[in-house]
Amino acid sequence: MKEAVDSVIGWEVRSRHVRAASSIGLVFGLLFAAFNMLTPGLMALGLAEGLAELLLVVPALILSRSPRYVGLAESLLLLSAGVIFGALIVFGGIEGTGLYWVYVVPFLAFFLKGERQGWMFSVAFLLVAAAYFLLGGPTLAWAYHYTPVTGSHFVLSLLFYTLVAAAFNHVRSRYEAQLAQGKDEAEAASLAKSRFLAAASHDLRQPAHAMGMFVARLGQLSHDAVTRELVVGVNASVRALQEMLDAFFDYSRLDAPSMQVSLADFPVNQLLDQLRTSFEAMAEGKGLRLRIRPSSIWLRSDPVLLHRVLLNLVSNAVQHTHQGTVLVTCRPACGHTQARLEVWDSGVGIAPEHHASVFQEFFQVDNPQRDRAKGMGLGLSLVERACRLLNHPVTLRSAVGCGTRFGVLVPMAAALPAMQRRRGPRTNADLSGLQVLLIEDDVLGGVAMAGLLQSWGCRVVVAVDAASACALARQSPDVDVVVSDYRLPGPANGILAIGQLRDLLGRPLPACVISGDMDASAHQQAQAAGLTWLQKPVRPAKLRSVLRHAAQASAVKSLMV
Repeated sequence: MKEAVDSVIGWEVRSRHVRAASSIGLVFGLLFAAFNMLTPGLMALGLAEGLAELLLVVPALILSRSPRYVGLAESLLLLSAGVIFGALIVFGGIEGTGLYWVYVVPFLAFFLKGERQGWMFSVAFLLVAAAYFLLGGPTLAWAYHYTPVTGSHFVLSLLFYTLVAAAFNHVRSRYEAQLAQGKDEAEAASLAKSRFLAAASHDLRQPAHAMGMFVARLGQLSHDAVTRELVVGVNASVRALQEMLDAFFDYSRLDAPSMQVSLADFPVNQLLDQLRTSFEAMAEGKGLRLRIRPSSIWLRSDPVLLHRVLLNLVSNAVQHTHQGTVLVTCRPACGHTQARLEVWDSGVGIAPEHHASVFQEFFQVDNPQRDRAKGMGLGLSLVERACRLLNHPVTLRSAVGCGTRFGVLVPMAAALPAMQRRRGPRTNADLSGLQVLLIEDDVLGGVAMAGLLQSWGCRVVVAVDAASACALARQSPDVDVVVSDYRLPGPANGILAIGQLRDLLGRPLPACVISGDMDASAHQQAQAAGLTWLQKPVRPAKLRSVLRHAAQASAVKSLMV
């Protein structure tokens, strides 16, 4: 992959060099050709220059636009220089100012062809010029007559400028090699940083996740006024830490050299359902109306990256809207070849002068004091960078006091699958009596999660790996939902463990996977398996919303039976 990118970059650089040299040579060459044809005694020189420009320089300019022919374009350009400057020698141009133009040949050869071929062309031109003077070329009846001293001075001067051009090229090549080495070292350091962040992501998210579960459980207990104030402060600090971890690792992942876009066709409702699960409780807690309109549209994009884009847009909308509505829609656009995903809010709005700045790193309109409780200011920067990576244009319409509307233009799937997802009826369901199988090998995280689930009225059994989970399922097959960590001991991860449980129980068991990993492929595997993916540290409200939807699914199934 890297070699292919370097090859494309190399071709673009060579192409720019040839186009620049050809354009300059074409303009000045035609001017000199016209001037010489109008000057008495220089008609032959002018014709030679004009023909070289039309037959060699013009084709070089055209061919340089294709990577297949850029090498040929370089050779044509050098050949035109040899013809034009050879004509200058033959027709007396080096007796005047044309002498200085001939010295351009070795510099142009090294500039276009590099050290090895530059030497070959420059030495060949020098030998031809020397042979012309030594073998009596200037004595020909139709050629310009030079004195032996003039010819000798010219050959020695051309040799000197050839050596100067070679020296300049050597210095340039040395600095280019140093720059290439520095670039390789920077890429290696960036790759090492990405690997470190991938490992640190899981290790840092794990205690933050457990801490969030413990604090949520602590908040459900009765306290005196002073202790309650402390619990509220700790909870706010944990939330801020979790949000910063999310922003930091998501932003770092976009910088990773291994970051690749994985395009797929998928229903937009897949993303909309996830957004509803993520923000329903948060919006309800603020007294907001969260309206996410279902759509039958299928998209062509990277579902993981696009989900992160929408997640940040809806999070900002809920955060900066104090009353009213947050609306998420998906409508056809551009003649039904594109779909426009829009996030509307009735919040504080953004002044027009800040519309460009809000996509910059760490920029926050209403946070000049850098209050970390209001986040790090990376959300919209992540949106802009992810959409640039996906080639999905982002639009913003907003004014102070008039709310905000973000739009993302996404290609629609070329052909819709025959069977599309349909939304079933929604029923009210709580978590009382919900049988949860929790698969978690981290002792601290397992205790925190189990305690929180039990405080919500769930019946919880805990397993540490796929094998023990299957053993528990055989003993108690009436499991309603599985909550599993992604990384588990043994050969099976959380996704495979849930697959084994579904095969064992013979039904599409509702389940979610919790992970601190940054691996996008794991997220895609979970989506392909129909699993909800929760990124550590998981907010308790979000987990509860996922379980509530699982309980609703169980209730609907019972009604159908």
